Amino acid sequence: MAGRFGRRAFLAGAAGGVLALGSGGLVETLRRRSTFGYDGLEVLGSGLTPITPVDRFYVVTKNFVDPRVDRDRWRLELGGLVERPRTFTWEDIAALPAVDQETTLECISNGVGAGLISNAVWTGVPLRRLLEAAGPRAGATRVFLHAADGFTHATSLERGLRGTTLLAHRMNGEPLDDRHGFPLRLIVPGAYGELSVKWIDRIEVVDDDREGYYERQGWRAERVHTMSRIDVPGDGQTLRAGGQVTLGGVAFAGDRGISEVDVSVDGARSWSRAKLDYAPSRLTWALWSMRLGPLPAGSYEIVARATDGEGERQSLVEDDSVPDGASGLHRVTVTVRG
Repeated sequence: MAGRFGRRAFLAGAAGGVLALGSGGLVETLRRRSTFGYDGLEVLGSGLTPITPVDRFYVVTKNFVDPRVDRDRWRLELGGLVERPRTFTWEDIAALPAVDQETTLECISNGVGAGLISNAVWTGVPLRRLLEAAGPRAGATRVFLHAADGFTHATSLERGLRGTTLLAHRMNGEPLDDRHGFPLRLIVPGAYGELSVKWIDRIEVVDDDREGYYERQGWRAERVHTMSRIDVPGDGQTLRAGGQVTLGGVAFAGDRGISEVDVSVDGARSWSRAKLDYAPSRLTWALWSMRLGPLPAGSYEIVARATDGEGERQSLVEDDSVPDGASGLHRVTVTVRG
């Protein structure tokens, strides 16, 4: 798509621009503080837990260095097409009644079988509370979001008024850290992670179709594709014949929930139903598992396919993440030896 640039290209260009400044103290400071996460810090493997620890939660950023916000000086402006615009201090936000909500986030650039997806318990204030108090004017249709790092994104006013859209200030019971948007970030179930804006500091209610940071690059997604992933066994792993085989992984469908996961060990020619070990709500991922009896020696292609809470099966069409999220089935190949 014309005008769009890759994440790696952006980061390389940013790094090159900084290095051109020289090799003195500024560069060393930036090197120490740099996030280097534009392509994302993934979380994969057999150590997967229902709630992702903060230090293992995936990270994607557009920045060479993420902002460090001074909470005492931070303000959240709410304006645009509203009857009662307001500026909030941190104390104002902290004084509002908060809710806990377990929600999974997945990056729009998460590839099939990749690890840019994690699950956490978020604590915060429903955005609806602030919007309704401000009083959107007739004709207002969208909410345009601004962050301290210059990031912007837009969503519908209808989505902003859903009770599950949160302004979160805690993650797994602890205050947000810098990497995850301190002091306040948005959490938007059902949308890819790019809409869950970190370091949010301004909310505009608008009636136009202005585009945000990723939208101007061509990324377009209003709905998370149903996905499933095989975490155990790993691709290329060798298993011992004669023993029980355990399969496991995750599945996710935005805010539609997961109703079932089917698994094949013969390259999608036949399927068996997996067990859902963890699927607490429609807003979270599901952890699935399957135990198989001893497999004869040979090569096996394992495939997973999920069905969302509305009965729609995961797409068979293989497509990369550009521009609206990846689709296709995750496949791993294992060898069983005697």
